[in-house]
Amino acid sequence: MAKEKRPNIRGLITRRFYTFFIIILAVFLYLLFSLYKVVVLKGPKFRSEAMATYVKKRKIEATRGNIYSDDGSLLSTTLPKYRLGMDPSVLTGNAKADEFYKQHIDGLAAALSNFFKDRTAEEYKEKISAARKSGRTYLLLNNRLLDFQEKKKVLSFPLFKEAKNSNKSGVVFDKINVRYAPFGQMAYRTVGYLKDLRDKGRVGIENSFDKELRGEFGEGMFEKMDNNTWRPEPGDEPKLPVAGVDLHSTIDINIQEIVETALLNGMKIFKGNYAVAIVMETSTGKIKALSNIAANPLSPTGYSETYNYALLEARDPGSVFKLPSIMAVLEEKNYPLTKMVNTGDGKFRLYNGVMSDSHPLGTISLEQVIESSSNVGTMKLVQEAFGTTNNEKFYNYLKKYHLIESLDFQLKPSRKPVFPVPAKWDGLQLLWSSVGYSTQYTPLQILAFYNAVANNGYWVQPLIVSKATRGDEVVIDYTASQVRDSKPLCSPETLQKLRIMLEGVVTKGTANNIKGSVYGIAGKTGTAQRTVTGAKGYRKGNYYTTFAGYFPVKNPKYTMIVAVDEPKGSAEGTYARQVTAPVFKEIADRIYLRDMKLQQTLRGYLPDSLNKNKLAHTLHPADQNILFSRLGLPKVEENGQWVNFNLEKKTVNNQAITMTPKTVPNVVGMNLRDALFALENKGLKVRANGFGTVKNQSIPAGSPAAKNRLVYIQLQ
Repeated sequence: MAKEKRPNIRGLITRRFYTFFIIILAVFLYLLFSLYKVVVLKGPKFRSEAMATYVKKRKIEATRGNIYSDDGSLLSTTLPKYRLGMDPSVLTGNAKADEFYKQHIDGLAAALSNFFKDRTAEEYKEKISAARKSGRTYLLLNNRLLDFQEKKKVLSFPLFKEAKNSNKSGVVFDKINVRYAPFGQMAYRTVGYLKDLRDKGRVGIENSFDKELRGEFGEGMFEKMDNNTWRPEPGDEPKLPVAGVDLHSTIDINIQEIVETALLNGMKIFKGNYAVAIVMETSTGKIKALSNIAANPLSPTGYSETYNYALLEARDPGSVFKLPSIMAVLEEKNYPLTKMVNTGDGKFRLYNGVMSDSHPLGTISLEQVIESSSNVGTMKLVQEAFGTTNNEKFYNYLKKYHLIESLDFQLKPSRKPVFPVPAKWDGLQLLWSSVGYSTQYTPLQILAFYNAVANNGYWVQPLIVSKATRGDEVVIDYTASQVRDSKPLCSPETLQKLRIMLEGVVTKGTANNIKGSVYGIAGKTGTAQRTVTGAKGYRKGNYYTTFAGYFPVKNPKYTMIVAVDEPKGSAEGTYARQVTAPVFKEIADRIYLRDMKLQQTLRGYLPDSLNKNKLAHTLHPADQNILFSRLGLPKVEENGQWVNFNLEKKTVNNQAITMTPKTVPNVVGMNLRDALFALENKGLKVRANGFGTVKNQSIPAGSPAAKNRLVYIQLQ
């Protein structure tokens, strides 16, 4: 039997070894070639891309300009905030650094945990140690922004404090500019803000003047530290930014607070969709206050400023539009106020349209047409003056009154009124628009017209930013480009008739519930039926109410409009008479009390019955001559100082009050006018509550009187 042949085991193993070796060698050569390709051939490109990713040229934000009120109070400013990070690499490299780190890391971790309250001390220690071991040059410790005082506190933490002088703590503060409003929500929408979830951008002055406020960006090289943090590249010489200019608004903080309080009170009573109030200085067109409030269940008060209805929400203006219509009629026909108009049963019928008065008025005078706000009377006068077909004249009058084109107001967008051109009118358009229907106007557009009536007929473009400054230098004077008519809107005769009628609205017409003020109010109510969303036409009982007017009646200083959309109530309880007119008066009353220049001079003589009583009062220097000379009381010379006036029967004793410079005066016992005069002359801001004389003040007399410091006074 043949012997079986054995396989060559050694040869098989050798072949397999060489095969494996060749494969390994091929892989090694391939990796070596790939490394050469990455490092040598494509290295410059990859390094360039890495530099572009982690070191790049970035814009350097300029310091944003401030926004001031008319008296220099800060409405919006930029404050530096700081994000805390550290460079753990400075705490490595030698035994001394290691020992220093071990001594202080526990104390630092505990301090960070106690300060931020978001991690335990152990978690902070682990986070820092891991970054240190991995050789990281930047670690964001916490994303919360710190103010300057918090920054100082962090520098007192263990490790940071001990290494402060040697600059070996590794602490890094990334500076971030944050916009801050010292007065909080006051004039929130008007001053504006930089970001908002609803608007997804800027609004108000911050938006419309963004270019001026933001200045010019600089540019420099920065190294990326993490997703949100960049650090200037050492050795780079950046192009420095140019700070933005400061804007000086026309807003009066005191009047703004009065307006916001009165609007809130009105909304709590009538619970409308929204409320608007604008106060304008008559002669200058400067907006002294502008407020919009709407229901907001997330706000502590239930209301907040979420949209600028005063500038952006256009409605049928209703009866406040009768004034420009009657101005056009008087200019065209020069009717006397005694001209009689037959309003019949209170219904005006033309084609398929019917317009009604709230009550039948019969035959009334032209003066009573405005005083009683007669739709029928207005339409008949317009029809008589302009007809129903040749109505281009009426349109041209409105154009002259600035009621057709946009106001081109400083806050953007500036809406254009909705008023069809005559070529598109039907037979009803002229008459319906004459009483404020089939048109759309914002409150500001209506206010600008009423302001012209108060301003002796001269139309002035509304203004809310008066100038831009850099330091003490005025770089832009916005009053220089403000539009001012060189001629009045109407004749002096027409103007006099209109002002008589507007005063009559308050003394004996639709707003006679607000008559009786010592300074006098003139104005016009407006109650327009609103269109209903999703429905055609108007619905009775669903109103947009307005009161537009001015005060004091004889020499107007302020013009104002108040509007409330869809106030809740029943029957006539939601007319302008009950809703907006009282709010107007509340605002006017409080402005009058605060404005020293509006106060009337005392005249007359003290009655004998009063001479027999005992009186005590803190006396303003300007009133001494009235009491002592005009009222026949004996005068004690006090060199124009404030005095404590004491009268018992006919004996007068005065004690001079010494007011130390740069200190808070004692105003207890003074009336509101005198207290405001004394405190505001010291540069203080005043918030007053109550009526009568001052019973207490929040800052004690004799305290340092820091400029713009807020003091509360209680009157009883």
